Amino acid sequence: MTLPWAESWSDRGKSDPAVYPDDVAALPAGCEVDGRRARRPIDDEVDFVVVGSGAAGATAAHTLAEAGYEVAIVEEGPWVRTREFQRDFYPALKQLWRAMGTHVASGRSLIPYMQGRCVGGTTVINSAIAWRAPSSVLDDWSTRWELGPDISERALDEHFAYLERELSVREVDDRVLGGNSSTFALGAARLGIESHVIQRYDRGCDGSASCSNGCRTAKKQGMNITFVPRALKAGARIYHSAEVRRVETRGDRAVAVFAEMNGPGGPHALRVRARKGVLMAASTVQSPNILRRSGLRNPHIGRHFQAHPGVSLAARFKRDVRMDFGATQGFNSLELLKKSGIKLESLMLPPELAIARLPGLGPELMDRFADFSRIAISAVVIKSEAEGVVSERFGAENLKFSLTERDMANALEGLELTTKILFEAGAEEVYPGAHGMPMVLRSADEAKLWREGPKDTRAYNMVMTHLFGATRMAREARAGVVGTDFQTHEIKGLYVLDSGVFPTNLGVNPQHTIMAMARLASSRLC
Repeated sequence: MTLPWAESWSDRGKSDPAVYPDDVAALPAGCEVDGRRARRPIDDEVDFVVVGSGAAGATAAHTLAEAGYEVAIVEEGPWVRTREFQRDFYPALKQLWRAMGTHVASGRSLIPYMQGRCVGGTTVINSAIAWRAPSSVLDDWSTRWELGPDISERALDEHFAYLERELSVREVDDRVLGGNSSTFALGAARLGIESHVIQRYDRGCDGSASCSNGCRTAKKQGMNITFVPRALKAGARIYHSAEVRRVETRGDRAVAVFAEMNGPGGPHALRVRARKGVLMAASTVQSPNILRRSGLRNPHIGRHFQAHPGVSLAARFKRDVRMDFGATQGFNSLELLKKSGIKLESLMLPPELAIARLPGLGPELMDRFADFSRIAISAVVIKSEAEGVVSERFGAENLKFSLTERDMANALEGLELTTKILFEAGAEEVYPGAHGMPMVLRSADEAKLWREGPKDTRAYNMVMTHLFGATRMAREARAGVVGTDFQTHEIKGLYVLDSGVFPTNLGVNPQHTIMAMARLASSRLC
């Protein structure tokens, strides 16, 4: 059917720019329940229950609500309003980040993985990068994974185009590119390395360099100020600070969601019945565990987890770089993506994180940190071939993941090239930050030291931000958790929409593809 889409978001709110879309006064009365204030159990009924309000959940809720369905969003985290976002990183960690960024995947080494835990999910704290899934990846899904034509470039194209129009996808403007991205661009150009400006969900970035803290001017088009408010204005409602524990099933069909709200006087139960379906969009890590707690037993639940681990390099320059101004990420290179599964990119970090990339202790460390205005950081992102397992242990999420030897060999190639880029851009010193490498590299000739660099992941400070595959899609239950209609093979009316359904990782930032897939899935339910 033709969906009755509302007018473009760009046409809304122009009369009063001082009112943010997530301001309580800008939303319909009674559209939200804050679980921290709940004083009694709540029982509700809607057409569709959406679990999670990040990229997938908000997109699905917005699609269905604007098509006329009664929708309830259930979000584990609080709704932190734009007016509450903090300039400093530590308060943002407490407000917006899951476990303050301390969750780790365990294996050969401990690798932190970063997720948002708030209305809008990780879209509130990421760099708003909008990459369409590469054609080669979608072709692989269509052929080797036998998902075509249901999941294909052709099927997703209209949804990518819609998102790009509605969420103002554009290249980072030159005026806010900033010294860090410009430095990466200069070094890559001098080496003849393919590189280009990043496209982001951006409605006039002011270069505050604080995407990880939440955008204080509402210019970054996260779900907290776009599709969640739009869904609520179309008639949806949201329960936030309400942790979903399980999905209730009757026979072979999903009929309700159970959540827990920690309001005054102790926890209170939230039960939201679903007349038409339950849409899981809690993330690659959280969704599999909810499915297991709900009684699903498909052997692929929690398996085949993939990710994009990343490792960064810091460098000191003679000139000011000023990581405190500009788009958080503005330039990247896919030079090594097809050959080695590596993406290189500029990465601005707040001082609280950047100091961890500098060598030395005591006075030596502080001398380098005093030159923070002259520090640049670039990152190597690995499209890993490794697979891990998501589970629960003692009631907490448990993620096992170890990079392969080939993943590490590819990472070393990326680190060598990134070192060359930084020196070509004029670096005085590059800081490898890896055990077994010199603390400081002082010339481009030393980049070759990475060829014999440490291949043990324990030598590095890695971080994962892009997570995939723990509820992967396959046409039959013997190969995956959901079918090409996004419905679980075990339970009718129970759908999974987040990046857990991806058969493989992408090699590029996944938010755009997550949203396009979620819109494809929810449009088919209309």
